[in-house]
Amino acid sequence: MSLSAFNEYPIELDIPELAFEIMVPGCSNTDPFIIVAEASTGKIHVEPMSEVSASVYGVIHELPDSLTRACPDSSSSPLDMFLKQYMHGEPATLFVRGSSRPDGDTPKWIADILASITVPVPFPGRTLDGLIKDFSLTDVHFTLPDPFADPDDPDASPKVSGNILVTASIPSDMNLAINVTNVRATADVIYKSKKMGELNLRKWQHANSTRVDGRGKDGPSLKIESRIIEAPLNITDADVFSDVVQALLFRNRPISLDIQALVDVKVDTSLGELILKEVPAQGKVPVKRSSSLF
Repeated sequence: MSLSAFNEYPIELDIPELAFEIMVPGCSNTDPFIIVAEASTGKIHVEPMSEVSASVYGVIHELPDSLTRACPDSSSSPLDMFLKQYMHGEPATLFVRGSSRPDGDTPKWIADILASITVPVPFPGRTLDGLIKDFSLTDVHFTLPDPFADPDDPDASPKVSGNILVTASIPSDMNLAINVTNVRATADVIYKSKKMGELNLRKWQHANSTRVDGRGKDGPSLKIESRIIEAPLNITDADVFSDVVQALLFRNRPISLDIQALVDVKVDTSLGELILKEVPAQGKVPVKRSSSLF
């Protein structure tokens, strides 16, 4: 990456190579920062009253355990908290400090000064609304509840089986090889604009993904597939559910259910395993009588 700035002062000097550590906050304000990357600059020649250019190089090694390990009394890791801010469009904060292991050409006195200074750097967030372009269930099969089951019995709820199909956009600034290994979701199931129930896939479901190259102005995307078997459907409106059952039993045409979901995605990358949480998605579930009943 190249940076440039105008030197408006009558000063000429040479700046040696400098090394920095890029860090994120730990679990609490009292925890030490977690180093996630190292950056360095080449030698910089500064001339008076002229443009100054600098080349910056960054290296991200394997993600440390302290970054991905859940915090005490929490299910979220420091990385989860950082990504949550980023994905909801909120500004997150990185911290930059002079490296404790400077390059050999850096004078020790300069390295010591830089290592003693930590500077917060705002990191603009970006909302991931629209990251998932399509979310659908195919080959859907409903299992109706056991009418004799106790209310707290899992058999008292309908079950849903089917194939999850997701098409996700790959951000243009992401150049990592990624592979989705697992997904889970909570979803509202809606029929004719009325919420029928909630589909809870609390457990991770095995998934696989395939990269699809973009065409024209469309960027690349990731096709994600997963199979769910008898996932519980918590009915929140019995009248709407009754309408769905009647439509399936007595009408000779398919019906369409709407899905509004929050999806967690477990991603395997060259840097390690990442988890993206609560990515919004919506789609439709076509249900045919021949493929839906018991």
